[in-house]
Amino acid sequence: MSDTLRPPGLDVLVVLLATLGAILVTIQPVTSPLIASSMVLEVTLFATALFLAIRGSAGLAALIQSGVLNVYLSYPLHRVTVAAILLVGRVLLPSALILLTPLVAATLLLGPTLYRGLDVILGMYVAYVFQATLYGSVFLLIAVIVRSQATSGILSVAAYFTYSALQIILVGIGGAVGNDTVRRLGEALSLPNIAYYSYSNMDYAMWQLALVPGLTVVTVLAYLTYMSRRFEVL
Repeated sequence: MSDTLRPPGLDVLVVLLATLGAILVTIQPVTSPLIASSMVLEVTLFATALFLAIRGSAGLAALIQSGVLNVYLSYPLHRVTVAAILLVGRVLLPSALILLTPLVAATLLLGPTLYRGLDVILGMYVAYVFQATLYGSVFLLIAVIVRSQATSGILSVAAYFTYSALQIILVGIGGAVGNDTVRRLGEALSLPNIAYYSYSNMDYAMWQLALVPGLTVVTVLAYLTYMSRRFEVL
C-alpha cells in the first residue's frame, strides 16, 4: 500500500474526515438532534469505511501473507473464536469508536440543543454502527478469500463505492419508473436513512428497517463459516 495509507497517514485522514462532521454541525444553526447527528455521522461513516477497508481488510490480508494468522490459528482456540476476535478488533470496536468520537464532541459543543434528544442520537448511532459493521464484515470476507494485502484493500474500497452507487441507482430508477419496491430497496440499503425516516415519522416498511441488520448477520456468518471450514493455512 502507499505510504500515505500507513501510520500515521491513514489515521490522520480518518480523524480529519471524522472531525469534519462535527465542525459542519457546530458552524451551522442546527437545532434538531436528528439532523445534527445525521450530519456528523454521515461524514464519519465514509471515514470509517476507508479505515475498515485498509486497516481491516488489507490489514487482515497482511497477517495472512506474513504468517501471523497461522500463529493465531495454532493457539488452542477454535477457528471461529479467532475469527470472531478479528471481527471485533478490526470491525466492531473501530467502527464504534470512530463514529462515537465526533458525535460526542458535537454533543458537548452544542450542549442543550442535543441533550434533549439523546435517545434519537443513540438510535442514529446504532444505525450507523450497523451500517459500518456490514461494510467491515464484507471487507474481512474479501480479505480471507483474496489473501492479498493490496488486492484486498482495492476490492474493499471498490465494494464500498459500488454499494453506495447501487443505493443511488435503485432509488433513481424506482423514482423514474414509478416502482415503489425498487425505490424502497435502494433506500433500505442504508439503515441510517430508514432510521431517519422512523424518527421523522415518514413512511417506511418494517422490512426496510430489517434489511441491513439481516445482511450484516448473513455476511458475518459467511465470514465465520469460511474461516472455520474453508480457510486453509498457507
